[in-house]
Amino acid sequence: MKIRSIIFLLIFCVPLLTAAVPDIVEKQSGNIPAAVEKIADGAGADVGVAYASSEKYRQNGSRQYPLLSVFKLHVAVAVLDRADRENIALDSRIQIPSAEIKPDLYSPLREKYGVRDLSLPLRELLHYMVAESDNNACDILIRWLGGVKKVAAYSRKIGLRQTEILVTETEMNRNVRLQYANKAPLSEIIRLLQLIDGGKLFAPELHKELLAIMEKTSTGTDKIKKYLPSFVSVAHKTGSSSRLTDGKKIADNDVAIIKSGNNVWYLAVMVADSRLSDKENAEIIARIAFLIYKTEINGKISGKTPEN
Repeated sequence: MKIRSIIFLLIFCVPLLTAAVPDIVEKQSGNIPAAVEKIADGAGADVGVAYASSEKYRQNGSRQYPLLSVFKLHVAVAVLDRADRENIALDSRIQIPSAEIKPDLYSPLREKYGVRDLSLPLRELLHYMVAESDNNACDILIRWLGGVKKVAAYSRKIGLRQTEILVTETEMNRNVRLQYANKAPLSEIIRLLQLIDGGKLFAPELHKELLAIMEKTSTGTDKIKKYLPSFVSVAHKTGSSSRLTDGKKIADNDVAIIKSGNNVWYLAVMVADSRLSDKENAEIIARIAFLIYKTEINGKISGKTPEN
């Protein structure tokens, strides 16, 4: 290929992947609301909050936050990209040797099927990984992609250049401190949610499939969803770490695409380095989500309201 053709592709074609998604950083319109800042500042942990709507983008921190199981969204979009490019149906079966069903990982898949050789549809593995946060399913799909470097490469390809995807669930389980390794800035977490919702990364029906799976997420019902009205659609992914020997929890996370009527917004709440209990961490996330929801709909509240 001639050099001019290569330059043309780099300049004009690659940006098409994310052209439909506005640059949210340029749309930043101020700090997070004072009530949200008060909760974050008083938490006794590093609480990162970012959200975007069609009109604004706001965040309160600039560090890279540990993703924990939120990185399964990065795996999911890489899997769906491969399925789209190679015309692999989601009903296609993946062969899984028993050695990949690890006994020491969190795994509803293992609870259902036991430790044995399996052949499962790609769609089912995606469901286990995202909706049930299954760690075995995650590592099986990473292997199917060709390794964690493939996930990192795809993340860079879609514009998440400050996101680091370095380790598998097995590696994080063996070394707790590696749970800090997969990390991203708040802006790129929101960016990923926008890209998933935008329908341009791969075939539209695959986007719909992923959103449907995210809406069925069974983990973290006490986080973002807790105080939101039942009619609000929440497509989300949670993350939760182990604790260090001093009792500090590396991360408790929830990120979501939230839809109510014609309103759509994207929210990430990342609680890092917390000495609070899991219940207290979840309550911080739930209260922040409620306050941002209240801000977005101009104070017209229905559903459960947290006590002040």
